[in-house]
Amino acid sequence: MQRARTAMAKDKRREILLESALDEFFDKGYKAARMDDIAARAGLSKGTLYLYFKSKEALFSALIDNVAIPNVEEVDAIKATQQSACQAIKQFCQMAPQILRHSKLPKMMKILIADAGVFPELVSRYREQVVERVLDTITAILQRGVESGELRMDNPSLTARLVIAPVVLSAIWQVVFDQSSKTNVDLDGLFLAHQEALFCALKNTTGDK
Repeated sequence: MQRARTAMAKDKRREILLESALDEFFDKGYKAARMDDIAARAGLSKGTLYLYFKSKEALFSALIDNVAIPNVEEVDAIKATQQSACQAIKQFCQMAPQILRHSKLPKMMKILIADAGVFPELVSRYREQVVERVLDTITAILQRGVESGELRMDNPSLTARLVIAPVVLSAIWQVVFDQSSKTNVDLDGLFLAHQEALFCALKNTTGDK
């Protein structure tokens, strides 16, 4: 295949390689995936793959940057743009189904769960830069709600884990069980129910949702 010469062509080739790596990791597991097979799936030579990524570790690290981090930044933006903790929770519950449906985050979570012991350094990076960052953001939103009198709870840090729990469950369900329409979950309905449960448990008043 002809060498990519423009920045746009190089970016496109890099995107193809990352998509192929994600699919290979998802289908075969991180440990069993081979660089040769990733290159072949992308329709490129192994040499071309190594021009962009030196190892499987480099590929997965780039996937964290390309797939997971943008979703983390969307959650961060909620904290920055919403003064009301309840409005921030509502926006999170509206955003979560879109992320689950339209991003590759569920695939990444399945890879992490399946082969976590194989690449502990990358798992640690994912935890620090994705999971803990989201938890910190949700904790800050909840803490702000407690301080303003909008919400009531004893431990915002632990409650933040409850807020994001349906995201983890839905991602796992999507990649493990959703092989037919019989098992599909109504994500919008699920997160609306989650929002209502959170407000029922946490709100100090019965104001608008």
